[in-house]
Amino acid sequence: MENNSEKSTVNAAQFAAYPTLSQLNVEKNKQEYLKMFWTDQRREMENVNDFKNNLLLQPTRIKKIMKMDKDVRMIAAESPVLLAKACELFIQELTLRSWLNTQENHRRILKKDDVTDVIMQTDNLDFLVDDATHDGSTPSVVPFYVDGGSNGQDGNNLDH
Repeated sequence: MENNSEKSTVNAAQFAAYPTLSQLNVEKNKQEYLKMFWTDQRREMENVNDFKNNLLLQPTRIKKIMKMDKDVRMIAAESPVLLAKACELFIQELTLRSWLNTQENHRRILKKDDVTDVIMQTDNLDFLVDDATHDGSTPSVVPFYVDGGSNGQDGNNLDH
């Protein structure tokens, strides 16, 4: 007859691969928040009459960035507007996912590590992972720059 401690060890090992009930609830809540976010965004876009003037990012700035490419000659008027809205939605979703990560870690301050964690955990954000590491170490997230910081001083200011 098997020892009870051996049985409990086997059972514990079997269930270690499965998420706990609280982990399932957290993941379910994340999915619900994301679903509500996209439902609200869709509803908002359907009700907007003047799409161009309701953007947080300036289409003129997007157009300047697009024109930095020497191969770009002409840009349709809708393109910067659509790219501005796509960037806005991307930033909002990334921020929401990062905030949910912050709450999951029982904090009230969003940190750069929360954004990095979300990028590393989310499959469709793989393009932000810098896998150019040749030494076999863990890939890192492509560095992002804060306006006004020492990283943004390379002379590529688009405001001028």
